[in-house]
Amino acid sequence: MKPITPDCSVFAAALNGDDTQVRDLAGPDGVFCIAAELCSVFLVEVTADGTQQGTLAYPRGITRVELPRSWPVHRIDHDREHFILTSTDGRSVHGTPRQFAAYPKILPAEHNPSYQEHLEEAFLATHLLPPHPPPPGTYASLAEPMLGGHHIDDVVQGTVQVPAAGRDLWVGFDHAGPEKVAELLPHTHRLLAAFDRISRAGTDFLWNRCVDGTESEEERAGLPDAIVPTNLIVYRSADFEVHFQDVSGRYFPDDSYWPCVWYRADMTPVDWCLGA
Repeated sequence: MKPITPDCSVFAAALNGDDTQVRDLAGPDGVFCIAAELCSVFLVEVTADGTQQGTLAYPRGITRVELPRSWPVHRIDHDREHFILTSTDGRSVHGTPRQFAAYPKILPAEHNPSYQEHLEEAFLATHLLPPHPPPPGTYASLAEPMLGGHHIDDVVQGTVQVPAAGRDLWVGFDHAGPEKVAELLPHTHRLLAAFDRISRAGTDFLWNRCVDGTESEEERAGLPDAIVPTNLIVYRSADFEVHFQDVSGRYFPDDSYWPCVWYRADMTPVDWCLGA
C-alpha cells in the first residue's frame, strides 16, 4: 500500500452517515464498505484499464491498497475487528484495517516477472501480517539457531544482530509472522553463508550505477572497505535488500541517507535506491 492524499472529507462524511461522495467514487462497477465500528472506509474502484484499485481510510490515515489482478473483489463486509473482502468466485480475505494498510515489500514489476504472484501471496496472508510487535516471549518456543541463537520472537519484533562475512549484520524479515519467518530461515541461512559474495555484488552494482567516469581504479578497489553492509531484510517472496553505510563519507556524504540494493532470491542485484 502506498500513501495518498485525497480529500479526507469524503470519507469523514461517509462515517457520519453521508455516503454520496464515496458512492460516486465507486461508480457502477466499484464496491465500498463503511465501518463506523472500525472508524474506517474501504473503497474499491475499477480503473480505466479494467483493473481494481483499493483505497482505505482508517484512523492512521488514507492509503492505497494494491489488489492482485487474479483476485477481483465482489463484496466488502466487516465485523467488529476486520474487513472481509470476497472475490467473484467466493473466496474471502480478512484483516484489520492496519493489516490491510501494511505494505509488504515486493521487487518492482520491471525487475520481477513474478510480481503478481508475490502480490497475491501477501494479499492472501493479510490476516497473518503482524499488525504490531507482539509481546516478548510470544514465539519463544520457535527458537532457531540459524539466527545466531536468537528466538524467532526477537526477529518478528524487529531485527537481530547476526555474524556474517566477518562482521555483525542486522537481519530482519519484512511483514512476516513467526510461521513465515520459520519458512524463510533455510533461505536466510544460505544468504548469510554467501554474504561476502552478496556484499561484493552489491558494491559492484552501486559502482556501475553511480560512477561518472572520473573515478580511478584505486577508488573502485577501495569501495568494499568504504561502503559496508549493515542490514539484510528478507522479503516474503525470498527476494531481499541489503543496506550499506558509507563509512568513508566520500561516496554518500549525507549520512541521513544510505544506499539500499535490491536482490532477487538467487542473489542477483537488480536495482538500488537511497533509504532515509
